[in-house]
Amino acid sequence: MRKIFLLTFFVSINLGATDLLSLHERALLHNIDLIHDRLNLDIADENLIQKRSSVFPEINFTAKASETTIERHKSTGSYNPSDYDRDTYNLSIKQPIFHLYVFDEIRKSKNMLYRNEITTKDSESQIILESVRHYFNLIKYKNLVELNQIKQQYYNARYKSSMQLQSSGGISIQDHEKNKNDFDQSIINVQLSKNELASAKSQVYIFSGKDLNDINDIKLVDIKHRKFNADDLINLAFMENNSIKLSKQTMKISRNDIASQKSRHYPTIDILAEYGYSDITQGGSQFGPTTREDSTISLVLNFPIYRGGYQSSKTRQAKLNYEKARYDYKNIKRVLRTEIVNRLNEYNISRDQFENSQQIQATKHNKYQNAKLGYSKGIYSDTELLNAKIEYFESVFDAKNIMMDYIYNELMLDYLSNDLDVKSLRKINTYLIW
Repeated sequence: MRKIFLLTFFVSINLGATDLLSLHERALLHNIDLIHDRLNLDIADENLIQKRSSVFPEINFTAKASETTIERHKSTGSYNPSDYDRDTYNLSIKQPIFHLYVFDEIRKSKNMLYRNEITTKDSESQIILESVRHYFNLIKYKNLVELNQIKQQYYNARYKSSMQLQSSGGISIQDHEKNKNDFDQSIINVQLSKNELASAKSQVYIFSGKDLNDINDIKLVDIKHRKFNADDLINLAFMENNSIKLSKQTMKISRNDIASQKSRHYPTIDILAEYGYSDITQGGSQFGPTTREDSTISLVLNFPIYRGGYQSSKTRQAKLNYEKARYDYKNIKRVLRTEIVNRLNEYNISRDQFENSQQIQATKHNKYQNAKLGYSKGIYSDTELLNAKIEYFESVFDAKNIMMDYIYNELMLDYLSNDLDVKSLRKINTYLIW
């Protein structure tokens, strides 16, 4: 019965924990930035529908019923009008024939739709990156809390020993106060790390829309170092990076806007067909009740001549926006190149740092094992054992942080070249301790 209870207990804990994939799935459903980008994509699609609809005929039907009451009338003739009713119906059909700017507006809307598709895909890639970053922060601060709690035990043991030594004259009062201050500071450090962990959880709540029940730790694993060529990465990023694609689309949209504004200087041609029906009762006409029916077909030419320089200013504004987009494109390429070089350098250095941290961790582990053996034989004191334990846990803490930075730098290189997908999350998820 006890085994069943323990199994149920551990299974319930595991089910309540949130792993990296779960965090990513939550963010895909509840992240506000991603939701906004998806809505912007729908808005851009509706905008394209609106632009396309302007080439279709416009049909309007108007019905009007009126009642006229005549209070006073003077006339030298024999016509003596009385109150009357009038019913009027009008049907008009307008078919645009030549609106040159409409086609430029449609092309602009298509490019805006494509730009929003790129933005949405980039946001989904950023969700992958942010899921890893947030989860790594949670692991870091959770482990920092545990490390500070061990340090608190160490400083507490030193403080208690110093009280005994100070009372017997073994140490000075200044040494005793230093041990007390170290212990008090260790208590504060535990609380500070707990606050940092709570803050990291709050950021995850904003990111994913839900709180985390529990956090998995990460284990130290051997990572296969990928060799990247800086020039190849830069050339690939200049073709595939979403920021580059977005900048190119912005230039296309600006060119479409220039063409659209220029086209508004040209005349427009429409065909207008109208049908009218009017019914007037007795009293509204000197000839008695009247019914009138007419139809008209017109070819309407509208030639813009002068609008106070408004359209010329709009064209110049569109050209300035295009010039600005060209400079933004150049700057994005510069920033992207610099970021790739810097991130690649960090990635390569992280490999050496991680290997060194593993060696330090192995050394500290051996020292800790020897301290435990010495403590069991009475050679080491409990303070010396705690000191060795702290050094070992610090080495593990540093090695895990360096490994997570190492992994994240690799993900950033994949993101910058637009080669990041959920497979990376599944791989990292296997590194978590269940």
